[in-house]
Amino acid sequence: MSLVHRVRDHAGRFRWMGLLVVWAVFIAMAAVLLIERAGVQYSSGQHKLGMLAANDAVPASSAIFGQKPTCLVISDSDQDGVDDVKDQFDQILLDMKIAHRDVDIATDGADAIPSLTAFDRVIVLMPSLDGLGTHLTDLMSWVNAGGSLMLGMTPENSGYLQAVAPKFGIDTVGYEYTTAESIVPSKDFMIGGGQRYEFSDPFKSSLLVSLRETARVWAKTGDAGSPRETARVWAKTGDAGSPLIWSNDCGSGRTVVCNIGIYDKVMRGFYASAISLLGDATAYPVINSAVFYLDDFPSPVPSGDGTYIKRDYGLSIADFYAKVWWPDLQKLAQKYGIRYTGAMIENYEDVVNQTEPARQPDTTQFRYFGGMLLQMGGELGFHGYNHQPLALWDTDYGTLYDYKTWKNKETLVASLNELIAFQDEVLPNAHGSVYVPPSNILSARARKLIGTDVPRIKTIASTYFDDGTDLPYVQEFGVASDGIVEQPRIVSGGMVDDSYMRLAAVSELNMHYVSTHFMHPDDLLDPDRGAKEGWEVYKGGLTDYLDWLTKSAPDLRRQTGSECSGAIQRFSSVTVSVDTSADAWTLSLGNFHDEAWLMFRANSGEPGAVTGGEIAHLTGDLYLVKATDKTVAIARKEGGDK
Repeated sequence: MSLVHRVRDHAGRFRWMGLLVVWAVFIAMAAVLLIERAGVQYSSGQHKLGMLAANDAVPASSAIFGQKPTCLVISDSDQDGVDDVKDQFDQILLDMKIAHRDVDIATDGADAIPSLTAFDRVIVLMPSLDGLGTHLTDLMSWVNAGGSLMLGMTPENSGYLQAVAPKFGIDTVGYEYTTAESIVPSKDFMIGGGQRYEFSDPFKSSLLVSLRETARVWAKTGDAGSPRETARVWAKTGDAGSPLIWSNDCGSGRTVVCNIGIYDKVMRGFYASAISLLGDATAYPVINSAVFYLDDFPSPVPSGDGTYIKRDYGLSIADFYAKVWWPDLQKLAQKYGIRYTGAMIENYEDVVNQTEPARQPDTTQFRYFGGMLLQMGGELGFHGYNHQPLALWDTDYGTLYDYKTWKNKETLVASLNELIAFQDEVLPNAHGSVYVPPSNILSARARKLIGTDVPRIKTIASTYFDDGTDLPYVQEFGVASDGIVEQPRIVSGGMVDDSYMRLAAVSELNMHYVSTHFMHPDDLLDPDRGAKEGWEVYKGGLTDYLDWLTKSAPDLRRQTGSECSGAIQRFSSVTVSVDTSADAWTLSLGNFHDEAWLMFRANSGEPGAVTGGEIAHLTGDLYLVKATDKTVAIARKEGGDK
């Protein structure tokens, strides 16, 4: 072959090689797009628990309406603080699906207390027992014959208390109160027990008592041990070891005393656990879900002070999120089985007066991060067209926030519809249905509009706790009257040295068997949210929480936002009653669909074989039951506490 022919042949091969390179690039790009789309589709199929149809899920108040009361609640609204405590117990009993009858001796009179034979348990909510008069003797006789009685508030010392003190396991009682600075629940009393949980604003709330040897203490203050060597401590304060929750066998019945003296929402799980000590057994519905939200994700690159990111990593804000923050979150997801729920935000502008909002032209961030989140089995919801909360003219931010209010309901609804359309365009298989209010702010008028004008939104995930203002949309777990699922978030951020959040977390594991957490990408741009300490400290706090959660509740389901909503629908709708016989407990479930989860405490006897469901031991006499049928039978064997 001549030199010319060789050159031509080589050039031809080179041109073909060049085309092959171009083709390879196109094939690679197509593969990336295919993987992205496949990942989105895969994530949709990975969701393990679907939501019920709106007409199949009912509010808890509707589910329990008309049920025969098995619990009597006696209160005295003339005594200080009783009304607020009563509100908390009403919600606790509603969520536990314990139908109850109320008697307020301040308005009804003590003689309105009905015959006790119709009730399994009685809860007394009043510090002073004097108003009960001779009915206190009737109560103690009923307990001696097999009833269960709880003092839900720290008692006041009086002649009436001293007269019945032995029935409550009390040996001596003083007139002074001790500071409950923390609570240490017994390891075999509550999930997450055996550890000390600090109170944020402790005060002298716990009555000084010494207990009889027959008393069994479930919670006390902590380092000094139990008041008597034979007393079993279930919850105590952390310094002096003062008893906070104890029970006492009285004849054929049982008494329980809550000596905590703190009744905030954050304490509900402790009181629910105390209530579960009443009777031979207690079963109540729970959610069984752990959800992790990434607010403002995906979104345009957040703006803010990148000083500390530059200090620690020498990176721009955009590079930090792509090269450090997101890869670290992916590793945490893999280690702890997390499937994030991202709350998308289209832009960070403050336009609030458009009925046809402008479309975000740059979709790179959304496709890249959103696609990866979905590939990981996560889910995308909605945070806002921009970061202006959904609030109209009747909302006043004062000096707390620099937010604007929306011009009218048309612009407000248009902003949500634009965000939904934008998500459908850039990630067409995401199918978002969860709305997360910016700064957890959502006005009452806007909340109503979501239910009537934005059918795509099935869930609102805001906050469980108030902040001392009327701005946050504070929620209870449940189904609203318009069918929207209310899914409050309990804890947030890195929780570094945040004792209040850890207290909230352990309380809600025992109240609802749930953990809902959220964080923001721009936390690391705000010194008030951890920027100065840096990402490694923030991540360390988050990892510590995940380690604690995994150890405390290893079988807690890791779910996405909409899956948790499905669990909440079932929790809200189901009712449960317990029938005890010599050899079995029979759990009868109303409004049962395909599954239900229940906390079950066996106070007298030990669970055996189960039909109609499954049972798993949690701690002590506490079990988690998965019901797969409307009737669950649990064999009852000898043993247990009583």
